[in-house]
Amino acid sequence: MWLASAGAQDLPGLDDVVERAGAAAVRFGTGLRGVVARERYLQTIRPWRGSPPGEPAEARAIETRTLLSSLLLVHDPDTPWQLHRDVVAVDDVPVADREDRLTALFASPGADPKRRLREITEESARHNLGHVTRNINVPTFPLLIVHHAYRERFRFSDRGRMREDGVDVRLVAFREKGRPRVVRGDRLRDVELRGLLAIDEASGELVRAVITPRAGDLRSLLQVSFAHVAELPVRVPVRLWEWYWVHDVPERDRYVEGEATYDDFRRYTTAVGVPVVK
Repeated sequence: MWLASAGAQDLPGLDDVVERAGAAAVRFGTGLRGVVARERYLQTIRPWRGSPPGEPAEARAIETRTLLSSLLLVHDPDTPWQLHRDVVAVDDVPVADREDRLTALFASPGADPKRRLREITEESARHNLGHVTRNINVPTFPLLIVHHAYRERFRFSDRGRMREDGVDVRLVAFREKGRPRVVRGDRLRDVELRGLLAIDEASGELVRAVITPRAGDLRSLLQVSFAHVAELPVRVPVRLWEWYWVHDVPERDRYVEGEATYDDFRRYTTAVGVPVVK
């Protein structure tokens, strides 16, 4: 639970905190360029009881799926960065032809790595469990909210202070304003983003983020925790928890829940300017 504490006279203002968070997001993109992480991702379909689930859910599991993936953070001059999920195994069964796909991606003469990475990410999304089409279920997504490329599209408000992970954090609520939205759903539905960020007041780094996307009959939540990891310059995502429920579908008596953890952060090497995964 987050409990706000009384503020002090000399606290940095809201604009300063958000500005620091934006600078930290830029440092994340540059400092972790070329980093690969291992993701263990448990997805579960559970009965919908008419109200949002608590964490962790205790309702019985209708179906489960475990994905083991590599996440690659890649520099992209057109966006802050690109995070690509390459599913390695589904329920402990290796994905067929994965090594051939990686060879084609990184070693084929004249290959377009950007297009191939996008294809791998889109293909990996098909392994998601449930009826909700989604590709925002990546742990770096909250950083885009404060990044200077997107920050002006949100309204921020101060929700106080607290101690979290051994540091003073500012609680900052956000809500998307205007259109077009940052995220578009299926059938081109507008998805409004709102939620709460816990920002390290000193460094600007995110400590925790809660996002509640809203779009018509969709109810959902995405929560990410960040922490320091040895040999990396900034806090990185270490845990993601999410759930999705849609009213206007035959499967509205159930929802999808996901929990992912991240470890084994490492750098990939480059040869002739093309990334090669160790």
